[in-house]
Amino acid sequence: MVEDIKSRIEKILENFGGIVGVGFKDLKSGEEFYINGDKKFLTASVFKVFVVIELYRQALEGKISLDERYILRETDKTLGSGVLQHLQEGLNPTIRDLAKLMMILSDNTATDIIMRMVGEDNINATIKNLGLKNSRVALSTNEILLSIAGAENIEDAKKNFEEGKINKGGKWERDFEENDVTTPKDMVKTLEMLYWKKILAPEACMEMIEIMKNCETGEARIKRYLPFNVKVAHKTGTMPGVVNDAGIVFSPKGDYILVVFINGLEYEEQPYVAIGEDLISWVSKEIYESLS
Repeated sequence: MVEDIKSRIEKILENFGGIVGVGFKDLKSGEEFYINGDKKFLTASVFKVFVVIELYRQALEGKISLDERYILRETDKTLGSGVLQHLQEGLNPTIRDLAKLMMILSDNTATDIIMRMVGEDNINATIKNLGLKNSRVALSTNEILLSIAGAENIEDAKKNFEEGKINKGGKWERDFEENDVTTPKDMVKTLEMLYWKKILAPEACMEMIEIMKNCETGEARIKRYLPFNVKVAHKTGTMPGVVNDAGIVFSPKGDYILVVFINGLEYEEQPYVAIGEDLISWVSKEIYESLS
C-alpha cells in the first residue's frame, strides 16, 4: 500500500508547479514513506507546534503558569491571522487561552507573546533535544510579516499589504538557515512523539493534541475529504507561495500521521492557496482511502 500510494503521488507531482514534501506514518503498522523527507521547507505557521511544546515544557517545570493572566497591550499586536489584533488592549486572557488562540486560530499576536515568554533559544534547545536536526525557529510572526511586506514597522507593512506589495525574494522566502524551517521527517517524528506521549508528561501531550483537534484553519487541506467522524489534530501554515499542513489523523481504521509541505508556488499570478489546498486534500484523500 505504502509504495503504491507514494508512486501515485510522485506521478502527480511531476507536473506540479511547487516544491512538495510529504511524510506519512501508519501509527499501527509502523509503515512510512517520504517524498523530499530530508529537505528543509519554510514552515509558515506550522512552527507554532514547536512553540506550544516549549510552552508546556516550561509549564511542567513550574517556570510558567498556564492559568496566569496576561494583559494585552497595543504594542503586542501584529498582522496576519488571528483575532487579538482586532480586540481592545486590556484584554486579560490566561496563558492557556493564548496557546489555544495560537493553535486553533493561528493567532500571530498570541504566538509572539508566547515566544517572548519562553524565549527563542529555549525553543531551539528543545528542538535539538528532541533529535530534530533540520528544524529551527529563528523568526517571530511579526518578523516574518515585516520581511514579506518589505517594511520596518507594522503601519508600513499594513499599507504595503493593502496595496498588494510583496517583498519578492526577501529573507522570508530565500533564507533556509536563519528562518523557521523543518523537514517532513522532523515533523513526522515530532507528531509521533506527541502521539505516543514521549515529548512531555502524558497529560501535557493529551492537552496539546486536544487543542490541535480544534484547529479551525485549513479546513480544505488534510480534513477536506475525510468523513466527519475522522478527527485531525493538526497545524497549518500559509504565506505567499507556501501552503502547509501537518497532523495526526485519528481514523477508525487506524491512526496515522500526514505531513504535506508546499513551498515555491507562484503567488503573484495564480491562486496559490487554492492550488496548494487541492494538492494536500488529494494526497490526504488517496491515503485515507488506501488505508481503509
